Amino acid sequence: MGLMGYLTGRFAKRIGPEHRQFVAMTGSVLDTGQATCPRCRRGHLKPDPDTLDMRVCDNPKCGVRLALAEIGRALAVSGTDFKALAAHERRQAMLLFLAAEVSCILAAAWAVYSGSWMTLFGAVMLGIVLCANAMLARYRAWQLENGRMFEARAPIGAFLAAELGRGKRQGR
Repeated sequence: MGLMGYLTGRFAKRIGPEHRQFVAMTGSVLDTGQATCPRCRRGHLKPDPDTLDMRVCDNPKCGVRLALAEIGRALAVSGTDFKALAAHERRQAMLLFLAAEVSCILAAAWAVYSGSWMTLFGAVMLGIVLCANAMLARYRAWQLENGRMFEARAPIGAFLAAELGRGKRQGR
């Protein structure tokens, strides 16, 4: 009986089905779900390990290979309003930031009132997840506004420069 066997036996007694469901739900919420395949509508487009600018459908019946440029052209031809999508992402980011702030403030007050610092720790963890999702929404909005949606490598450096530069411009 190794360490893993011991830990599995100990945690099996303490972790019930409701905890397993919570872990499964958390994994699905925090999953970085890929785009749905435009051809079969059942599979998801996964990165091709051989080339950075190709996506492959994970449905074995479909298996279509699409270049990022093709996906971008298909989205542009479909008449998608990028400004409306960017505005929606910015609103969502603001709501997520506000939710993070409110949850942390309320949890801090509750932690002081009840004397439970684990409440504060849990709220900070929730706030971190909400802030990370808000930053992703801001990144998506920036990508849509600047036409940098479908690139082989994520332009995170340019996004950070634009975000930090925007703060300096507003402060003038």
